[in-house]
Amino acid sequence: MWCCVKIFLDDFGIFLGRKRNRFTIKKGGEVKEVVADDVDSIICCSSGVAFSTSALDLAVANNIQVVFARYRGWPYGILMPASMTGSVRARREQFIAYNDERSVVLAKKFIAGKLVNQANFLKLMAKNRRQTDPRLAERLYASGKLIDDANERISREQGSNIDEKRLQLMNLEAEAARYYWDSIKHILPPELEFTGRETRGARDPFNAMLNFGYQTILFPEVWKAVSYAGLDFYAGYLHADRSGKPSLVLDMMEEFRQQLIDRTLMGLITKGVIKPDEIIDEGHVEDGRVLSKEVIKVLLASFEERLESEVMFNGQKGSLKSFIHQQPRCVVRFLLKETDYAPFCLGW
Repeated sequence: MWCCVKIFLDDFGIFLGRKRNRFTIKKGGEVKEVVADDVDSIICCSSGVAFSTSALDLAVANNIQVVFARYRGWPYGILMPASMTGSVRARREQFIAYNDERSVVLAKKFIAGKLVNQANFLKLMAKNRRQTDPRLAERLYASGKLIDDANERISREQGSNIDEKRLQLMNLEAEAARYYWDSIKHILPPELEFTGRETRGARDPFNAMLNFGYQTILFPEVWKAVSYAGLDFYAGYLHADRSGKPSLVLDMMEEFRQQLIDRTLMGLITKGVIKPDEIIDEGHVEDGRVLSKEVIKVLLASFEERLESEVMFNGQKGSLKSFIHQQPRCVVRFLLKETDYAPFCLGW
């Protein structure tokens, strides 16, 4: 029901209550208590969970994000404190920047962060397979270089109106994505039957785990970071405006998809921590839950460990989570014309 500092509620009949400064998690005759200071977020993936208003008050008082999500699809609700940090000036500049060259610069930077991380990961996988499978290693390294080439072409794109440049940028990103996912397909065990990236309604094991990671773990973390920076969730640059679409959150996720989700999953699969035949729970597919509960527990623990792992970026050492929260603040400084914006990417 819960893992590390994330309380995960995914069973019918669970009740989340409060006992002074602790959350109580009850199901049947079983009761668990978690000190609020130790909780990072609460994730609810079942319509059969009940909450006390006192428990929700404790979450808000401790800046604990409460995420309401479905196994298939993006979170449909996020509870956070009403008070926000950040300046009104930053949000005004966020809207103004859409109509000048800053919109194009940021869109290119978001893509660059994603592509550099993808290319470097393939090169690392190639290095690790140089002795055991030289043909695959050569293929992976070549794909990494092709992604680098696509990123270089993106960097040369110029413009002052993102609406005029978006299609070209997205086409180049899609080209790089084909190289990346085709390479991932050749690394994964054939039993996973991974034929390519699939988002909505994916039932194959690897895509189901990717979607769970992106939607249930990364999305709420970036949402929180954008909120604390005082920016508008919906006013993005790379992702087009659409009613109800949190475009800026989707923009800023790009830099962290590979580092948090892809890399973690590839490690779990290639090291045999998760076996291909234990990922899917056929008995609950019609209810919307594709992944088995045991696999979900492993994923939650592994993603949390990766979030807390120390990395070096831009001359600074910190947890991956700290950089997720730092990047929106860097966007603010860029919008206020105080500094350039460096996308988050790590070496190999």
